[in-house]
Amino acid sequence: MRVIVIMAGGFGERFWPLSRRNKPKQLLTLTGSGQSLLAEAVERSRAIVPLENIFVATGINLQQAIRDANLGIPNANIIAEPSKRNTAGCLIYSSAVILSRFKVSPEEVTMGVLTADHRIPDTEPFVDAVKTAMEAAENEDRLITIGIQPIRPETAYGYLEVEKNVVKEAASFYKVKAFKEKPSVEVAAQYIASGNYFWNSGMFFWRMSTFQNEFSHANPVMAETLEDLNDALLSNDEKRTKSIFDALPNISIDYALMEKSCHVSVVPGKFIWDDLGSWDALQRTFPQDNNGNVVYGDPVLIDCQNSIVYNAPKQNKVAVAAIGIKDLAVIVSEDGVLIMPKDRAQDVRKAVIALRDRGATQL
Repeated sequence: MRVIVIMAGGFGERFWPLSRRNKPKQLLTLTGSGQSLLAEAVERSRAIVPLENIFVATGINLQQAIRDANLGIPNANIIAEPSKRNTAGCLIYSSAVILSRFKVSPEEVTMGVLTADHRIPDTEPFVDAVKTAMEAAENEDRLITIGIQPIRPETAYGYLEVEKNVVKEAASFYKVKAFKEKPSVEVAAQYIASGNYFWNSGMFFWRMSTFQNEFSHANPVMAETLEDLNDALLSNDEKRTKSIFDALPNISIDYALMEKSCHVSVVPGKFIWDDLGSWDALQRTFPQDNNGNVVYGDPVLIDCQNSIVYNAPKQNKVAVAAIGIKDLAVIVSEDGVLIMPKDRAQDVRKAVIALRDRGATQL
């Protein structure tokens, strides 16, 4: 059987002042589609597996908000992790829930891991890539990911390195040689020029048995935790389940498993893709006016260039005007305002931390 797990537990702090603890970016409309990012992810997933085989993994604080979003999947498929343990903990817990729910062996389940903050406007080529990745996971004892052909020297993404010149072979998937951290602009440009690198999309596919086996080599303690969680869930022992899960380290799946495994392959994703990590992404996901501005909510712009002006409450509640600005982002919510150069979008988290230290309620 095939299942999809959509990771949706992040706070999306770089999208403050819209993204909040109880309504983070995955529940916001940030692509111009009229749907939330999470709703878009579910819609794409239903072209791959039935709705009852789609799971959303999130935190306890967001479980009800996601249920209220009426995504079309069973409420029981909205998995609330007992505590925050990053993506490795999320996927270990989700795996245990699925195995205990369906009462199947790990060899019988192929899991696809997607995220709730990607823009993928063309569903058909995306579905083709996911099906190729799942078939590879079913036929090979390997961990599979989808890589995106880089189109700019992006510094906010990780990269996947493959052997030199193999991309020219046009195979359905390639062995990953190395994972590379977010590079400088100069290094990213070298990656693109070499032709041996993909953007790391953060989408993963594996048979559950392969996932367990690879974890047993990379981190035996965490592999045992998956089995212990499965036993606790089968026994409906909530206290033991939480105790086991809370003992997990707070670590990403990339560090805990993917970068330590020698059995990782990448399927090229031949579709438009964007990781919506911060406000500057709107310059790529929304249409622009004749001066290169992205506008939302009917703000007044006079002599503005290459800026983002986003009025979330819209003009009937808040009137927003910008005059003579260039390369700025102005984001207005009902109780917060953010103004910054677009190239400082990664620093919004610093403002959130400062506001939290002040005891601000607008978080």
